[in-house]
Amino acid sequence: MLTFVAGLSIAVASLSLEDAAAAPLPRIVPGAPLSAHTPWALAPADGPRSHLESLFGEGYDPTLVAPLRDGNLIYDGESLALSLLDQQGLPLPALDHEPTAGILYLAMDGITLRPKCNGFHPQTANAALNCSPLVGKETVFPKPPGGENTKAVVMQKLQNYYEAFNLVITTNRPPDYLPYTMAVIGGTSQNAGQGNGVCGIANVACDGAKRNHVSLSFPDSCVGVTAEVAAQETAHNWGLEHTDVQQDLMYPFVAGGSAFRNECMDISHATGSGVTQCTYVHELYCPEGQGEQQNSHGELLGVFGARAADTVAPEILSVSPADGTTFTVGESFLVTADVTDDNNMLGVKWSWLEGLPPDFVDTGYSRCTNDVCNDKYAAWRPIDDPWDFIQLTKPPAGTYTFKIEVMDAYGNGDSETITVTVQPAEGTTTGEPGTTGGDDTSGGDDTTDGPAPTTGGGSSEGDDTGPVDPSGGSGVTGATGASGLTGDDGGGGEDGCNCRTEGGPRASWLLLLAGLLPLRRRGRRG
Repeated sequence: MLTFVAGLSIAVASLSLEDAAAAPLPRIVPGAPLSAHTPWALAPADGPRSHLESLFGEGYDPTLVAPLRDGNLIYDGESLALSLLDQQGLPLPALDHEPTAGILYLAMDGITLRPKCNGFHPQTANAALNCSPLVGKETVFPKPPGGENTKAVVMQKLQNYYEAFNLVITTNRPPDYLPYTMAVIGGTSQNAGQGNGVCGIANVACDGAKRNHVSLSFPDSCVGVTAEVAAQETAHNWGLEHTDVQQDLMYPFVAGGSAFRNECMDISHATGSGVTQCTYVHELYCPEGQGEQQNSHGELLGVFGARAADTVAPEILSVSPADGTTFTVGESFLVTADVTDDNNMLGVKWSWLEGLPPDFVDTGYSRCTNDVCNDKYAAWRPIDDPWDFIQLTKPPAGTYTFKIEVMDAYGNGDSETITVTVQPAEGTTTGEPGTTGGDDTSGGDDTTDGPAPTTGGGSSEGDDTGPVDPSGGSGVTGATGASGLTGDDGGGGEDGCNCRTEGGPRASWLLLLAGLLPLRRRGRRG
């Protein structure tokens, strides 16, 4: 939070969070059928579905944790805040993941936020779903004054503030399956139910463990300091708390801070309760401070690593079953892929395009990163692990088509589409998928070897389109030396083709970065 009034502590308006989403959609259970009417299609039982489950066990629901409001900062069940962990009797998380490139989307065209993330998975906030507990009701935030000029100025200043870190900043919205943090910039503090003098508010996620949070900055309330405010609020999203050094961007009042300072500074409680929530992270960078000092620059390096250009696209090494495979009724197979990239931040999405069970014909079925699909992959999972999608156990005769898309933080991507056929047994007739099932649901070990998986060694005719920015933007905003880069329109291939990209074009939020080697994270001791 930033405020203009030195020494003034302004309380956050009370926010009411229900115990669960207002209209929860069907939950996918690992190892179980997708629905009671589809016993032949099962979600893979391949480990925890979320980072929180990997830390605290299956079934951890962050929406059941009452949020903690400290000044204008909010800590919730996904924040890994010390007080909330203590209340639940949960251990401190191991800080053992490597620095990972991040994406910051500047929402400056007007946006509506909701307090609850109605969707497939329990979560307190998600930028891709426009939901955050920072608002108590559906709330509209208007465009800031100044139009495109304001965008360009704010973009440039934020690039300067975050120049040292491996963070992509964009005003074009990334695909929803790619984790990104959203800075909502527009309106006044009254839009969010805050008092006069409040320049911004944010969720805090210790150690930047949650990469899809939301922050609010109010340019109509605090004129002329929009970028400074947005820099602090977004840094809160990644685990930084307030410091008592005026030159640091994390100083709680507008005082001309111009950098994330690379020194150990005392934590400031001028606007809060006096309790530091991310002590176990701060002490890694400032051991002598015992959790009550913060090195703002050092912690951001620990979260993102140093700035580094990424021009290498992730690659789909293999997909199984191979495109064009033919099965016979009674056989089973797992739809899966192996992917590689030279960096450790990756968005992945599987989609079931043809042969969908009746329960999903109207809504579709997908599995992806960032908690926006029917099924999901846990954050921080190793990229080299198999990306399993669906287990089809003795599916009915028919044609089945699946697509996998992958993309890194810099908009480099790859995709592949496969089509397989299940033929009726000799002497029987063909039925539509979903109208008849296999003999039982225990045939997972009947998986046929089938033809070898397709490999990522080249591109086929009928090339699939590259990554396309759903916001409709056609170029990089504010990126020096970067031209407008979007996917080709593409001319869809024939049914059954192995459609993929080759060295996929970069998405429109690409920001050309160059710099130093990434900084390795120091593991938490004890």
